[in-house]
Amino acid sequence: MGQFLMAAAVLVAFFLSVPAASHTGLATWASIAAASMSFVAMALNQFLATRPRYLEGLFGGLDRIYHTHRQLGIAALVLFLIHYIVTPNFKGLVLTSGLNEMAGTAGEIGFYGLVVLAGISLVKRLPKTRIEVPYNLWRQSHRFIGFFFILIAVHLNFIKRPFDGTALLAVYLNIFAAIGVISFIVTQIRPFIARKRYQVSDIIALPSATLVTARAVGRPIAARPGHFAFLKSDRSGLGEPHPFTIARHDPATSSISFAIKPLGDFTRRLRDTLQVGDILHLEGGYGRFEVHKGSQSQVWLAGGIGITPFLAQVETLRATPDKKVHLFHSVRSEVEAVQRDYLEGLSASLPNFTFTLHASKTNGRLGAAQLIEKSQVPPKGADFWFCGPEAMRLAIVKDLKLSGNAPGKVKFEKFEFR
Repeated sequence: MGQFLMAAAVLVAFFLSVPAASHTGLATWASIAAASMSFVAMALNQFLATRPRYLEGLFGGLDRIYHTHRQLGIAALVLFLIHYIVTPNFKGLVLTSGLNEMAGTAGEIGFYGLVVLAGISLVKRLPKTRIEVPYNLWRQSHRFIGFFFILIAVHLNFIKRPFDGTALLAVYLNIFAAIGVISFIVTQIRPFIARKRYQVSDIIALPSATLVTARAVGRPIAARPGHFAFLKSDRSGLGEPHPFTIARHDPATSSISFAIKPLGDFTRRLRDTLQVGDILHLEGGYGRFEVHKGSQSQVWLAGGIGITPFLAQVETLRATPDKKVHLFHSVRSEVEAVQRDYLEGLSASLPNFTFTLHASKTNGRLGAAQLIEKSQVPPKGADFWFCGPEAMRLAIVKDLKLSGNAPGKVKFEKFEFR
C-alpha cells in the first residue's frame, strides 16, 4: 500500500502537468512533466528519510520504506535527466530576469549535485571490483541531498514557466517543496531527540559475533522482539549510526543485547575497541519481523548471523503453547553458531519448539530436501520466516514449491539498506 501511495503521488504531478503545460508542445510539456514528477519523488524521498515509524504498517517495515526510498531515488534521477536533456522552449511567466537567472543557476547546481550524490548512493561498490564507497563518506554525502533539493525548489519556483502560481500544478509542487524542506530539517535534528543513552554492561567476543549488552541510562527505546535499532558510540570510529537487530530486550531491567558479526570497518572496530562502561546511543525499534503475528505452524530458517531476530523472539513461545515452531540455523562450521546452548536448552524444555543446527562444512549446503526431512513442522502450508542470504532463501523456497511443499507465507526483511 505504501509503495502504491508513493507512486500515485508522483503520477498526480504528471496529470496536473497536462492542463498546465500541454499547450507548449509535446517536447516542452514532456520536459515539464518529467521535472514535476522528479521533484515530487525527491520530496517524498526526503520524507521517507525521516524514518516514519507510523508508516511501517503501510510499507511492511522500515526495510521496505528504505527499498521504496531507493526506487524513488532512481525514478527521480531518470526523470530529472529527461528534463535536462529535453530543454523546454516556450514564452513563459517570470518575475524578473534576475530571479530567472538565479533560478537557472540554482537548478544547474542542484542538478549536478544530485547526479553526483545519487550516483554515490546507488552505486556503493564499483561493478566487478572490491572498490567500495566507505559508509561514513556515503552517509555524510547523502545528507547534502537535502541542500540540493532546496536549490531545485528555488529553481522550480522562480524559473520561467508556462503557468502562474495559482495553477494546480504550482500549488501541488509548493506543497511538496514544503514537505521536502521540513523533512530535511527533521532528519538533521531528529536523531538528537530520538536517540536514547545506554551503558555497555557486558561484551562477549564469540568466534562469529560480538555479543553486546547494555542498560538504559534514563528512558529506554520502545522495541519489541524482532525489531532492530540504530546504534552508535562516542568512541572514535563508531560515531556513525548503524542498524542491528536486537537479540534480547528486557523492558523490566531496561537492558538490551545485540549479536554483531564483524563484517566491515564499523563492526570490526566495535569488536576491537568497545569496552564495558561505554555509552551507546540507540534509536528504534524498527521493523515488522514479528513471528508472533504468524500462523500456528512456522518454520524459521537463519543463515549465519541471521539467527539474531529469532533469538529475540523464541522466548515468546512460552506464552503460546499452541504455536509450533522448528528453527534451523545454517552455519559454515559449528564454531560459528551463536547461542547454541541456549537454543538447544529451549528445544529440550519447550514442547512446541525444536532446533536444528546445520553445519554446511560437515553436512553440505542446507537444501529443501533436508529441511523437509528434519523439520518437526511440515513446511507445506506453514509460515516460512527467513533471515539470511537472499540466494539461500530463493533456492530453498523454489525447491519447496517444486517438491509440492510450498509454504503458506514467506516472511523476510530486505536488508540491502544496511
